[in-house]
Amino acid sequence: MKTENLQFLLIFIAVFVSNGLIAAPQELSEGSIEYFVSPAPKNSALSRVVSDKSGRIYLSWVSQEGDLARFEYSELMGNDWSNPETISEGDDWFVNWADFPMLSVNAGNMAALWLRMSAKGTYDYNIEASFFAAGARNWSEARIIHNDGVNAEHGFVSMLPMGGGSTMFTWLDGRNTKLEDGYGEMTLRAGVFDATGNKLNEWELDHRVCDCCQTSSALTAKGPIVVYRDRSENEIRDTSVIRHINGKWTEPESIHNDNWQISGCPVNGPSVSANEEQVAVAWFTAKDDTPKVQLALSADSGDSFSSPIVVASLKTNGRVGTAILDSGEIVVSWMDTTEADAVIMLSLFSAEGKLLDNYKVAKSSASRRSGFPIIEEVGNSVYVSWTDISSVSQVKVARLVFE
Repeated sequence: MKTENLQFLLIFIAVFVSNGLIAAPQELSEGSIEYFVSPAPKNSALSRVVSDKSGRIYLSWVSQEGDLARFEYSELMGNDWSNPETISEGDDWFVNWADFPMLSVNAGNMAALWLRMSAKGTYDYNIEASFFAAGARNWSEARIIHNDGVNAEHGFVSMLPMGGGSTMFTWLDGRNTKLEDGYGEMTLRAGVFDATGNKLNEWELDHRVCDCCQTSSALTAKGPIVVYRDRSENEIRDTSVIRHINGKWTEPESIHNDNWQISGCPVNGPSVSANEEQVAVAWFTAKDDTPKVQLALSADSGDSFSSPIVVASLKTNGRVGTAILDSGEIVVSWMDTTEADAVIMLSLFSAEGKLLDNYKVAKSSASRRSGFPIIEEVGNSVYVSWTDISSVSQVKVARLVFE
């Protein structure tokens, strides 16, 4: 190639990349993967990608400079990202690979949360939140969403946009683990806050749950649904579901009795997505030392679920996500550990649960530093965010477009 032609090509590539989207999407049967230039800086991690009902996409992350943690976000504008904005920062945060900040968007309103140490104990931390009401100029003053005043673990939050600009928070609450007469149990709680941060309601959903697995929530045609890892007196830690119907919460029910008995928390929570009556729940289990990612489907807002569909087995460490496309097809994200480098995978299923295809998104790592990939659907596309630790830690973003 002539020198002037090579220079022109390099300039063309540089201009295209600077606009946010790397030029050549990877063709994969019925979909294509597009890799974005990340708005997150070096030394960034703990990302989440979220959308609102209009389809606007937001990416949040945490960047660190020494002890200082900074929670930032950016909005996708076409194929480019807006200038990052800081929501909050601090040098006394609880920064953890599995329990990390979150942004939620809802009809022009936003809510954000992060975790701040409350005492000297390793897991003594509070959930702090700030709210940005539609038309406001600034984020509200930070507030603690739980009012127990106990220096204990509070975290693993899921946030669900609700009507009227309100947001439902669901979290693991350790207030009963610091009893004066001994150790109590980790509980599951939920609360609804309006667009300005006023608490409208709060409930205890389950009095005994696994200590450090992520929660997940979605909105069905009948109301909110929450999935989480439960914990029986015999240390069975399977995935349970609870729903809010006609103003009341149902009793917890197991999605499927895997009967995984494990003495400690696997730090590997389930994921739920919903589109009207259609619900998909994915989870990780390792009963009899057999790792599995499983999927259960519902066509009646969670009244009943199908038998588990095995998404992956043996060579996986879970870290699941779910999404339901406008087509009704279902996407499950998970980690493949077959090779030395783990791979972030997306599996596409029909609405009836038939496997349609598997897609490799990116190389990753099974280590905790790589964190949890997050997926979010918009129409018939899925956005993926993850942490690339191949050199300096940095948040990455891609989009898988289904035909």
